[in-house]
Amino acid sequence: MRAWSLLLLVSLLALGSQLPTVSGRRKGERHGGCPPDDGPCLHSVPDQCVDDSQCPSKMKCCHRSCFRQCVRRVAVKQGTCPEDRLRCLGPVQHLCHQDADCRGKSRCCLGACGRDCRNPVRG
Repeated sequence: MRAWSLLLLVSLLALGSQLPTVSGRRKGERHGGCPPDDGPCLHSVPDQCVDDSQCPSKMKCCHRSCFRQCVRRVAVKQGTCPEDRLRCLGPVQHLCHQDADCRGKSRCCLGACGRDCRNPVRG
């Protein structure tokens, strides 16, 4: 009976190592986030990575326009940016560049006329 218990424990540990972490990251996905992506779409550029494991240790595989590339990861606050369905009639002006530019729990979110600090919709 002891051998069966040990086998069951080993099986459960092996299965658990294949599941996503509690934080919602996929296996192999690194902490941190991707910098804002608002560049022009370059269809002729092929993906340079598929996931974080193909990038150096302080980098993440992120969307850059229409392709994926290893870029330096940035700190990301909890929550999701609210959706903005408006379209800007004037020039785009960014009031922040990353979450660290915003106070408290506010995030740097892309709005109709550029990025600005907003309260996240989910915490």
